[in-house]
Amino acid sequence: MRSLRPLAATAVVPALLFLGACSGSNATPEPTPAEALSKAEASFADAKSVSVDLTSTGVPDGVNGVTAATGEGVIDSAKPKFAGDITGRVLGQNATVPIIAIGDTTWMKLFSTQYKTIDLDTLGAPNPALLFHPTDGVSGLLSETADPQAGGEKREGSTVVRTYTGTVPASSVEHLLRLGQDATTFDVTYLVDTTTWQLRSAEVKGEFWKGTESTYTVKLSDYGKPVEITAP
Repeated sequence: MRSLRPLAATAVVPALLFLGACSGSNATPEPTPAEALSKAEASFADAKSVSVDLTSTGVPDGVNGVTAATGEGVIDSAKPKFAGDITGRVLGQNATVPIIAIGDTTWMKLFSTQYKTIDLDTLGAPNPALLFHPTDGVSGLLSETADPQAGGEKREGSTVVRTYTGTVPASSVEHLLRLGQDATTFDVTYLVDTTTWQLRSAEVKGEFWKGTESTYTVKLSDYGKPVEITAP
């Protein structure tokens, strides 16, 4: 009677090779923290539009500056755009004002029911449109993060995100918020959706005002949602 052992061995070898090939093809290497942040920066630029929610904690009483903002933005290197509300202390008064910013031109309903062109430099206020520049905006902090480290995963609503931490130059933060001129660096914590590589939030912590530690957090959502922003 013919032995079945050689036939069994012949059948097992291809099967093992097939399984080995499958397991190897499914093993995708984990990106380094720097690579992950680069992916998130590219995802932001490719989105073309995004919604923003800026909040702050630890801001000293009576200081001038932005403390919160909500709105939508168009991501563009030539003319980034923003439309929404800005909260802060302006000319010694606390206020939440509607603002439209297209490139360097801004319109604001400041102590008025109508939009008026205003020079934000005269108020010492940041131009919110800068947040939506594809390389110099909020996503630009990603490429300027020194010694990025990957942390654990957590759930944000229905999305699982990974934490990344590091430090950024104070000059990059000052460029966006017009705050932190006396600082050297700021600590940053990012939450990144590693399925889409979308930056979900950026938390910046440090001495925005000398002697006081404050935190600003930018949350991003609605990547790619159609947005139309025009001059009033």
